[in-house]
Amino acid sequence: MTLFIIAATITIMVTRAYLEITGYPQIGSGSLHIAHALYGGALMTVALTIQWLFIGFRVRTTSVIIGGIGFGLFVDEVGKFVTKTNDYFYHPSADIIYITVLVIILGGNIVRIARRPTPHESLANAAMIAAQGVTSGLTPRRRADAENLLQTAHAKGVDPRSVQAVTDMLAVCESAPDRVHAVTRRLRAHTPTLVHSPVWTTIFGWLMVAVSLHVAVTSALDIPWRPSEVLFGITDDTAGLVHVSNLTYVVLGATTFVVSGFAMIARRRSRRRPPQAEWPLRLLRTAAIAFTLIGGVTDFAQFGFAALASIAMGIVTIAVISDELGGLRAAENAEARAAEARL
Repeated sequence: MTLFIIAATITIMVTRAYLEITGYPQIGSGSLHIAHALYGGALMTVALTIQWLFIGFRVRTTSVIIGGIGFGLFVDEVGKFVTKTNDYFYHPSADIIYITVLVIILGGNIVRIARRPTPHESLANAAMIAAQGVTSGLTPRRRADAENLLQTAHAKGVDPRSVQAVTDMLAVCESAPDRVHAVTRRLRAHTPTLVHSPVWTTIFGWLMVAVSLHVAVTSALDIPWRPSEVLFGITDDTAGLVHVSNLTYVVLGATTFVVSGFAMIARRRSRRRPPQAEWPLRLLRTAAIAFTLIGGVTDFAQFGFAALASIAMGIVTIAVISDELGGLRAAENAEARAAEARL
């Protein structure tokens, strides 16, 4: 889900930047205008078709990226579809995008947090790993995940014959190198320990909590003290940009404050009682991605390319949180990973 939203975010930013640079060209002639939302729908269809036709982990990753790009192109033009005048610059579209992002990521994370896989789902996940391993081989980590899923299924009363059938299927899967994990491990080994310190998540996480609260309050009171306004100056409000921006940031800031504050408190409690849980970091990263996405779109409309400065800060925050999350996942044993596996 995170990869999907990142692909969509990058697509929206690149699309907006390209259109601004080129003067908003239109594809088509005469009465025809081929909106890029159509390309987005086509790419999402391609992503679905790839999933239908092929199997494998690399195929799934490819389809997620293509689908994310398509979703970004589609949702970027949401203003045209909710206004009678087909207004691409309809400013509340940022709120619509934000709510959509929350539904996708927060909804998915709530499912993962609230419901563990059943024993039969553990068996099915192991069978899925084995099926994909037949076509492309299995890395040591993926094989260990499947084996622990089978142990979980067997311990919880799943038919031993079914468990044995999947075990036999795993046995015939060829081994495959885990290049991504090897590169990640090598990079972490050659970077200073301070770079990967969880203190950075603490600093940037609480900074996001404070900034989002500040943004919500100043926007609600119509005080021009938002960080973007302090850095870039007050804009000409002839098009009502400041008013719309304030409305957007009241919702965005208040929601981010609640979500990120809760995630930081949960992270702190989890760190006191090892092993540290991943879900607070996933929730915190979700808030950071949404805040960066919608804040970037809003600031682009209000300040133009100066908004890249605030977007860069959001990207750094996401990277810091992802680094700690990656460290936790690297330290997990296969049994712990299998407990949350959901394919």
